Amino acid sequence: MPDRQHGGTGRRTGFDRPKPPSPAGMPLLPPVLRMGRGMHDACARPWRPRRRFHDPRTKPMSSSSERSHRPRLAALLAIPLMIAALAGSAAAEKAGYMPARGAEPAHATVTGSPLTILAGADHSFQILNDQVPGTGQIYPSQGTGLADMGWLVRAGGVLYGPDFQSHEAGTATGGLGTVTPYGAGSVSAVSGSGSEADPYVVVVDAPLAGTGLQSRQEVRYVNGRNYFSKRFTLTNAGSEPQTVSIYLGGDIYLAASDSGIPYLQVASLSPGGRDCGGTQGSTSGYYILFIPQTPADRYTGTGYGSVWSQIGSGDLDGAIASSGCIDNGAALQWNRTLAAGTSVTILATTSFGDIPSIAQFDIISVTPAAGAQGATVPVTIHGIGFADGMTISIGSDVAVDALTVVDAGTATAMLTVAADAPIGFRDVDGVQAGGNLTATLRNGFQVTGAGEPDPFTLTRIVPASGVVGTTLQATVQGTGFLPGMTVTLGDGVTVSNVVVASPTTATLTLAIAAAAVPGPRDVVASLGGKVSAALPAGFLVIAGSTGEPPVAQAVPALSPAGLLLLMLGVFGAAWAIGRR
Repeated sequence: MPDRQHGGTGRRTGFDRPKPPSPAGMPLLPPVLRMGRGMHDACARPWRPRRRFHDPRTKPMSSSSERSHRPRLAALLAIPLMIAALAGSAAAEKAGYMPARGAEPAHATVTGSPLTILAGADHSFQILNDQVPGTGQIYPSQGTGLADMGWLVRAGGVLYGPDFQSHEAGTATGGLGTVTPYGAGSVSAVSGSGSEADPYVVVVDAPLAGTGLQSRQEVRYVNGRNYFSKRFTLTNAGSEPQTVSIYLGGDIYLAASDSGIPYLQVASLSPGGRDCGGTQGSTSGYYILFIPQTPADRYTGTGYGSVWSQIGSGDLDGAIASSGCIDNGAALQWNRTLAAGTSVTILATTSFGDIPSIAQFDIISVTPAAGAQGATVPVTIHGIGFADGMTISIGSDVAVDALTVVDAGTATAMLTVAADAPIGFRDVDGVQAGGNLTATLRNGFQVTGAGEPDPFTLTRIVPASGVVGTTLQATVQGTGFLPGMTVTLGDGVTVSNVVVASPTTATLTLAIAAAAVPGPRDVVASLGGKVSAALPAGFLVIAGSTGEPPVAQAVPALSPAGLLLLMLGVFGAAWAIGRR
């Protein structure tokens, strides 16, 4: 007869087998205790871990020795698995990571194609590329908020920068050390249509609290390009000159991977990285590059932790790491001295995907940027990738003569403007030697009326550098020079004996103090204190020493939370073994 007490079918199971006799003087324990896992007494059979419902007719029982060792073996095997799991979880949390705190700054979103650009009120960014849908190209890569890329400024020994830790996904910029966030900033709505003539534009304004410095950035994007440009202007509204370092850096997320190979585009000295499928020198693959349209003083391309620690310590190392495929980043650095009431503007571009032509050949500026009908104007042209054999044109009624390439970023020329040349702006077109690359500076030169005076400009100073503790004779070139003009080069450089030889040339004496701070200086000229002209970073004060040694790459380590979990796991496993 089937036993129906427990829904039986006639087969006996571990639940309906005959109850063992109770030893004399000991009551039989209730079934719930006798059958509970790990509960042993003189009357109950030990729990058999082999199967929940054991039929003694199907397979012999395990020996008591085998049963007693299995819990210990399981616990021992659990230890390496637990360590591996916890270590993997901790390693996934990047070194220098800090969780989000506070509200994320406001941002404007340029929805273009192929790039979508998030520009924050704190001078930070996130970029998405249609080629890699849904993945931000800067870490953290979630794409919905701001990320670890932006402008930073060191002034008076204090590092100012984006409020990275308020970003919604947190930040891995711990290597920066102490950063003072910019003051309450503002970000404009997106303007423009995205065409070449009317690009998308976002304007960001943010003060550097307590310094008298004010920052402004214009972000520009033209649909169809795989790069966007940034114009960062720093103004010294204080009464004293200030020496600053300006940085643009980021923790790049190459395509859909947080790892890449550090890379340098040599023509423009643009650091960045490429996907791990290629090597330095290869022309194919996915690249992210920081392109210095204003030539940078220093750069770096290495592990992201080292990028942030270099900025935090003051100077980039001017090197590209050769460590293969790593979690990498890149940065640029510009050193400037701002006289009271003056400004400096830095131009830079960031690209995603193929290497754009502007990273290899570009025209950035023409100085002076205007000339009168019938006038002959000496100009200096700045750009990227200049070489002998290049050509420049500004239209049929503006002749370009005596074009001389000074270096890869500078050329000089003599422009002759026809007497009947139409008044207005002209594009400046360039063709690289060999004709493989072209560049255009839209509205780069203006033809003015014949009766109008030449604009007051500075185009060049020769020599363009000097060593501390020396005195030298120099010549400045430009337009609109008049007797009585004055020239300054900032603290530590005394200018005397200014003699205007012609409307385009003046001579002067420079005395560089032994204590002068090495680095680039803006050359600023004034007429009667009312009209001024500047040559940004036109002169370099040299200390006569080499650069800083490279900063070592930060090695990822377990976070405090990960280390605590690992310790708890190990002690828990040891306690379980001890109980057995």
